[in-house]
Amino acid sequence: MRHVTQWLRSTHSLVPNKTKCSRSVCEAFGLWRLHIIPTQTRTTIRSVRWTPPRAGQWKLNVDGASQGNSGPSGGGGILRDSTGCILFAFSNFYNIRTNTVAEAMAIRDGLLLCEEQNIINIVLESDSKVLVDMLRADSCPHWRLKNI
Repeated sequence: MRHVTQWLRSTHSLVPNKTKCSRSVCEAFGLWRLHIIPTQTRTTIRSVRWTPPRAGQWKLNVDGASQGNSGPSGGGGILRDSTGCILFAFSNFYNIRTNTVAEAMAIRDGLLLCEEQNIINIVLESDSKVLVDMLRADSCPHWRLKNI
Protein backbone atom coordinates (compact mmCIF):
# COMPACT_ATOMS: atom_id res chain seq x y z
CA MET A 1 0.00 0.00 0.00
CA ARG A 2 2.89 2.35 0.77
CA HIS A 3 4.26 1.95 -2.78
CA VAL A 4 0.85 2.75 -4.26
CA THR A 5 0.60 5.86 -2.09
CA GLN A 6 4.08 7.00 -3.13
CA TRP A 7 3.29 6.39 -6.79
CA LEU A 8 0.01 8.28 -6.54
CA ARG A 9 1.71 11.20 -4.82
CA SER A 10 4.43 11.29 -7.48
CA THR A 11 1.93 11.28 -10.35
CA HIS A 12 -1.03 13.17 -8.88
CA SER A 13 -0.09 16.38 -10.65
CA LEU A 14 -0.87 14.63 -13.95
CA VAL A 15 -4.23 13.31 -12.87
CA PRO A 16 -6.40 16.47 -12.87
CA ASN A 17 -5.64 17.21 -16.53
CA LYS A 18 -6.02 13.66 -17.79
CA THR A 19 -8.75 12.11 -15.68
CA LYS A 20 -12.41 12.87 -15.25
CA CYS A 21 -13.32 11.37 -11.92
CA SER A 22 -16.45 11.08 -9.87
CA ARG A 23 -16.85 12.62 -6.45
CA SER A 24 -16.29 9.24 -4.74
CA VAL A 25 -13.01 8.73 -6.61
CA CYS A 26 -11.86 12.20 -5.62
CA GLU A 27 -12.79 11.49 -2.01
CA ALA A 28 -10.82 8.23 -2.11
CA PHE A 29 -7.76 10.11 -3.38
CA GLY A 30 -8.35 12.59 -0.58
CA LEU A 31 -7.79 9.81 1.96
CA TRP A 32 -4.19 9.71 0.69
CA ARG A 33 -3.99 13.50 1.05
CA LEU A 34 -4.11 13.92 -2.71
CA HIS A 35 -6.24 16.72 -4.04
CA ILE A 36 -7.80 16.06 -7.40
CA ILE A 37 -10.01 18.56 -9.10
CA PRO A 38 -12.47 16.86 -11.45
CA THR A 39 -12.84 18.41 -14.86
CA GLN A 40 -16.25 19.61 -15.88
CA THR A 41 -18.00 17.83 -18.68
CA ARG A 42 -20.77 19.40 -20.69
CA THR A 43 -23.61 17.24 -21.79
CA THR A 44 -25.44 18.43 -24.83
CA ILE A 45 -29.00 17.23 -24.98
CA ARG A 46 -30.33 17.03 -28.48
CA SER A 47 -33.87 16.25 -29.47
CA VAL A 48 -34.08 13.49 -32.07
CA ARG A 49 -37.23 12.47 -33.85
CA TRP A 50 -38.26 10.28 -36.71
CA THR A 51 -38.98 12.06 -39.97
CA PRO A 52 -41.52 10.31 -42.19
CA PRO A 53 -40.85 9.65 -45.86
CA ARG A 54 -42.95 11.24 -48.60
CA ALA A 55 -46.37 9.77 -49.37
CA GLY A 56 -45.99 6.55 -51.35
CA GLN A 57 -42.56 5.79 -49.86
CA TRP A 58 -41.40 3.54 -47.04
CA LYS A 59 -38.62 4.32 -44.57
CA LEU A 60 -36.28 1.60 -43.36
CA ASN A 61 -34.33 2.64 -40.26
CA VAL A 62 -31.51 0.26 -39.32
CA ASP A 63 -28.77 0.07 -36.74
CA GLY A 64 -26.03 -2.37 -35.87
CA ALA A 65 -23.65 -2.52 -32.93
CA SER A 66 -21.03 -4.67 -31.31
CA GLN A 67 -19.75 -5.00 -27.78
CA GLY A 68 -16.11 -4.31 -28.48
CA ASN A 69 -14.85 -4.02 -32.01
CA SER A 70 -14.89 -7.02 -32.85
CA GLY A 71 -17.27 -8.49 -30.35
CA PRO A 72 -20.74 -9.99 -29.91
CA SER A 73 -22.90 -8.01 -32.29
CA GLY A 74 -26.41 -7.55 -33.51
CA GLY A 75 -28.58 -5.33 -35.57
CA GLY A 76 -32.12 -4.55 -36.41
CA GLY A 77 -34.47 -2.21 -38.08
CA ILE A 78 -38.00 -1.03 -38.63
CA LEU A 79 -39.99 -0.26 -41.78
CA ARG A 80 -42.71 2.41 -41.64
CA ASP A 81 -44.89 4.20 -44.14
CA SER A 82 -45.40 7.95 -44.44
CA THR A 83 -48.02 7.94 -41.66
CA GLY A 84 -45.69 6.13 -39.25
CA CYS A 85 -47.53 2.82 -39.54
CA ILE A 86 -45.11 -0.09 -38.91
CA LEU A 87 -45.04 -2.83 -41.51
CA PHE A 88 -42.28 -4.86 -39.85
CA ALA A 89 -39.44 -4.71 -37.36
CA PHE A 90 -36.58 -7.14 -36.93
CA SER A 91 -33.49 -7.84 -34.85
CA ASN A 92 -30.73 -10.40 -35.26
CA PHE A 93 -27.63 -11.62 -33.45
CA TYR A 94 -24.63 -11.62 -35.79
CA ASN A 95 -22.03 -13.41 -33.66
CA ILE A 96 -18.57 -11.82 -33.41
CA ARG A 97 -18.37 -8.88 -35.81
CA THR A 98 -17.23 -5.27 -36.02
CA ASN A 99 -19.64 -2.34 -35.68
CA THR A 100 -19.51 -1.64 -39.41
CA VAL A 101 -20.15 -5.26 -40.40
CA ALA A 102 -23.09 -5.48 -37.97
CA GLU A 103 -24.56 -2.30 -39.47
CA ALA A 104 -24.07 -3.64 -43.01
CA MET A 105 -25.76 -6.92 -42.05
CA ALA A 106 -28.73 -5.00 -40.60
CA ILE A 107 -29.05 -3.05 -43.86
CA ARG A 108 -28.89 -6.30 -45.86
CA ASP A 109 -31.47 -8.04 -43.65
CA GLY A 110 -33.86 -5.09 -43.83
CA LEU A 111 -33.61 -4.85 -47.60
CA LEU A 112 -34.08 -8.62 -47.97
CA LEU A 113 -37.29 -8.39 -45.92
CA CYS A 114 -38.47 -5.55 -48.17
CA GLU A 115 -37.68 -7.66 -51.24
CA GLU A 116 -39.59 -10.67 -49.82
CA GLN A 117 -42.67 -8.48 -49.40
CA ASN A 118 -42.27 -6.77 -52.80
CA ILE A 119 -41.81 -3.35 -51.22
CA ILE A 120 -40.31 -0.65 -53.43
CA ASN A 121 -39.72 3.09 -53.01
CA ILE A 122 -37.61 2.61 -49.88
CA VAL A 123 -35.77 5.39 -48.08
CA LEU A 124 -32.91 3.79 -46.13
CA GLU A 125 -31.67 5.52 -43.00
CA SER A 126 -28.47 4.45 -41.19
CA ASP A 127 -26.17 6.22 -38.73
CA SER A 128 -23.03 4.68 -40.28
CA LYS A 129 -21.29 7.37 -42.33
CA VAL A 130 -18.91 4.76 -43.75
CA LEU A 131 -21.75 2.65 -45.14
CA VAL A 132 -23.84 5.60 -46.31
CA ASP A 133 -20.83 6.91 -48.26
CA MET A 134 -20.22 3.45 -49.78
CA LEU A 135 -23.85 3.09 -50.84
CA ARG A 136 -23.95 6.58 -52.34
CA ALA A 137 -20.75 5.92 -54.29
CA ASP A 138 -21.99 2.47 -55.35
CA SER A 139 -18.64 0.98 -54.39
CA CYS A 140 -17.37 -1.25 -51.63
CA PRO A 141 -13.62 -0.98 -51.07
CA HIS A 142 -13.76 -2.95 -47.80
CA TRP A 143 -13.23 -6.67 -48.47
CA ARG A 144 -15.22 -7.83 -45.43
CA LEU A 145 -18.31 -6.03 -46.67
CA LYS A 146 -18.25 -7.15 -50.32
CA ASN A 147 -20.29 -10.33 -49.71
CA ILE A 148 -22.79 -8.56 -47.46
